[in-house]
Amino acid sequence: MNSSLPEKEKLLSMLTEIYDQLEELEIVLEASFLDLRIQMNNEELNKLSAPVQRLSKLEKKLDRINPTSNEEQSNSVTKALKLEMGFWLPIEYE
Repeated sequence: MNSSLPEKEKLLSMLTEIYDQLEELEIVLEASFLDLRIQMNNEELNKLSAPVQRLSKLEKKLDRINPTSNEEQSNSVTKALKLEMGFWLPIEYE
């Protein structure tokens, strides 16, 4: 019986050491994944911002090629919306 007590203490000590090592590993992994997550977010942001910049450049070029006043643009947009909304409205029969 006396011999099993030191073995239990030894086993408990080993398990405590493993637990401490796992806690240290968790801290390192959290820091590593945080850096990786930040890097991936920045890459995705760059991927998304490039097309937006290209679109704005194209819009500016189109404005230079075909300049229209704001009033004409808003009228054409309003007409398009009215047509689109009118297309989807149900037809009422009397």
